[in-house]
Amino acid sequence: MCGIAGFIERDLPEQEAGAQLQRMLARIIHRGPDGEGLHTENGFAMGMRRLSIIDLEGGWQPIWNEDHTIGVVFNGEIYNYLEIRPDLESRGHRFATDSDTEVLVHLYEERAEKMLERLRGMFAFAILDRPKRSVLLARDHFGQKPLYYTAAPGRFAFGSEMKSLFAIPWVNREMADDAFLDYASWLSLPPPRTHFAHIHKLAAGSFIRLSLDSPTQPIPQQYWLYELSEAPDLTNENEAIEALDAALKDSLRVHLRADVPLGVLLSSGLDSRTVVTYAQELTGGAMQTFTVGFGAGDSELHGAAETAREIRSTHHALELNAAAFASAIKNIAAHLDEPVGDPACFAVMQICRFARNHAKVLLSGEGSDELFGGYGPYGGMLSTLKRSDFYRGLGAILPRSDFSGASRWQRFLQRVSLSRSAETLLLRCEGLPGDTRNPRGFNTRQLARMLERAGQMSPIVRKQRDELSALLALDLDWQLAESLLQKADKMSMGASIELRTPILDIEVAKVAARIPSSLKLHQSGIGKYILRKTLGRKLNEDMTRPKKGFPVPLDAWFAGPLREQVEGALFASDSVVCTRLERPLLRRAWDDYMAGKWEGRYAFYALWLYEVWVRGLHR
Repeated sequence: MCGIAGFIERDLPEQEAGAQLQRMLARIIHRGPDGEGLHTENGFAMGMRRLSIIDLEGGWQPIWNEDHTIGVVFNGEIYNYLEIRPDLESRGHRFATDSDTEVLVHLYEERAEKMLERLRGMFAFAILDRPKRSVLLARDHFGQKPLYYTAAPGRFAFGSEMKSLFAIPWVNREMADDAFLDYASWLSLPPPRTHFAHIHKLAAGSFIRLSLDSPTQPIPQQYWLYELSEAPDLTNENEAIEALDAALKDSLRVHLRADVPLGVLLSSGLDSRTVVTYAQELTGGAMQTFTVGFGAGDSELHGAAETAREIRSTHHALELNAAAFASAIKNIAAHLDEPVGDPACFAVMQICRFARNHAKVLLSGEGSDELFGGYGPYGGMLSTLKRSDFYRGLGAILPRSDFSGASRWQRFLQRVSLSRSAETLLLRCEGLPGDTRNPRGFNTRQLARMLERAGQMSPIVRKQRDELSALLALDLDWQLAESLLQKADKMSMGASIELRTPILDIEVAKVAARIPSSLKLHQSGIGKYILRKTLGRKLNEDMTRPKKGFPVPLDAWFAGPLREQVEGALFASDSVVCTRLERPLLRRAWDDYMAGKWEGRYAFYALWLYEVWVRGLHR
């Protein structure tokens, strides 16, 4: 586990290349405080900061093959490296270390890009191929590890975090101002887009091949997508439970591989209970568990403590308050690289820092909602889409909207004129304009633009075997990779902690794809039905506790101790947000939120974070 960075800049002298690479790595030292490794040659540089997890003494990077023709810098973990290694050794490859990283260079020798089909893990890596004068960059299937890149004529740079790229003088930091409205609505940006016009993020399940001699703007290639298009074959509930139980057990088996202490992030809900139950069964001992709660709102402290007593884990709890949240917001914005409107970033960062005194690796339950249909709104979204389908059938005889009006009738016409995919994206808006039937914060032009953007981005909603499967695939492609997993990676690495997600495993996903939607979102309205049944059978319990995660009590804090600070940031005379939105409309939206007329907590957290982030760029 570490952070990586590198560049191609052929006219840069060797000594200057080494200094530039060191500056890039210095900006991500939090990702790897245990040491660094660098390599430069003929205008190419790659390096890493290391957080030692496996083969503490021998896993230093770059790691090379036997004749030093293939080298790699790597961020992440290859969980099935022990299964891959014997096959490579039988083919004559000689290993110099016991690390998972070394598997990459030898597997590349055998399979080139097709090596990605064999990997089970979370990763972002760069492989230097000296004979072919090329570099391969790749990101893992789900996007658990980030990878950013930028290009200019004859130049290219990459890094685990954008702040590494900013250490290079030629990198263009021009803002993509039109990205703000996308962020204000969806709270994150789909790949390859970032808030910078010339900096991109490699999509999950993608790779790039670059020439060292003539680097150009790369065209990423997709090597994996989560598909739910084929008919499911695990339609029998008992067979589905058995298959899922076996997959979870095997995933935890490989996710527990480490040469340092491990722990589990614990809430009172299903996901973390699943992780710790399988982990303790495999280890035969009590895991260390960690939770965070707050002095207001729906705190997890009591529920998690009760779960810890039931499972007999060694439990640690941390309680936080509004003052700690306010003091952390600048640090959160800085570590995120670009804003992600998920307030749980605060909880994850603080609990990782707290846990650092006890463990170096933490397991969490991310990914189960996207694989098994766990989000509460799924049922309502499906009902809304079904109603809209009826009206869309009348589209041929209804007048067309020019997207300029804001009346109920005009908004109805706009909705009917949208494709099903575009409406799906609108239903996934968690920020502004709030309820599209009574929009807030956006002017008429911005509302029209949002509707147009939904149409432009609609190809991201891929056709699957049924409506729920399409929603699950969308959330996995976008919100999981670019919001939830960005939060998990940036906040844990900001605390120099490795965070693993054993439910979000390629083999578990294969089983999930074979299970029908009726066993995910049950007709009774229960989400993650098959996962609940699987754990319930193991524990002989009814696993129906509601999902909480680490809920931050924003409503209480924004209306109370943080109100003055948030209002001061958003409505200051030099507010950046108010240059992007109309101040009176934003003030009215805030007043409506304070009066309880709409649930604007996520929208205003996202806007506050954006304001803090933009100001931090110029420090």
